[in-house]
Amino acid sequence: MRWILLLLLLPLVAACQAAPTGPKQLDWRHMVGSNADQIWVNEVLFYRQGKLVDASTNGASSRVDTESLRERDYRWLITAGRRDIHPAPDTVEVEWVSFHDKKRYRISLALPAELESMIAQPYRIKVRDEWREVRRDNIGLGMATGGYVEAFLTNAKVKPDILLARGIAKEVTDDPYDQRFPLASQFENRWADFDENYSKAYQLYPVPSGMAWAPVMDAYRAAQPKTDTDPVQ
Repeated sequence: MRWILLLLLLPLVAACQAAPTGPKQLDWRHMVGSNADQIWVNEVLFYRQGKLVDASTNGASSRVDTESLRERDYRWLITAGRRDIHPAPDTVEVEWVSFHDKKRYRISLALPAELESMIAQPYRIKVRDEWREVRRDNIGLGMATGGYVEAFLTNAKVKPDILLARGIAKEVTDDPYDQRFPLASQFENRWADFDENYSKAYQLYPVPSGMAWAPVMDAYRAAQPKTDTDPVQ
């Protein structure tokens, strides 16, 4: 049975107030998750021109169960994040701990220059019996084994998702707190439960790692139904 440990992300900053001539204020959110791992998200930081525009921290999320590993069902499952009105970012930094890899990772990704217009673009979508204007207003951050990360623009009703950036995070080995209290001691009980539940499943159904995830996730996006056929001008 698929389960999710609810991600509790505590906001670090309020939305920045732009000057009248500053960047456009948009209503958008970010969410984080994985596809075949349990993770602990330490920090998510969004910047625009070097200034912090949104942030969140400290939360756990799981996207792993024996059935999905057996079926190689590797779709991103992103869970609760943060929503506010703020400028579109041009950079995102994320740090997390992988329960599968037993490592802390960190990465900075450059986001497309046209992200503001991509978020602002509405589409006319039929929801049940009603036509609505819906935007891709969710920046998803997916983190997988081997430090693989994708940032993508998504909405449950506007498909397909749009890949914004991808990369391989570096393992963090110089964190002062980790040097005093190794990860194995910080996550001892959580890792023990995780290994008890899934170590045999990973052995039977090994998952990709690192950039081997890229074609797998591209295939999932390509298979999504296309609903963004009616952009509102």
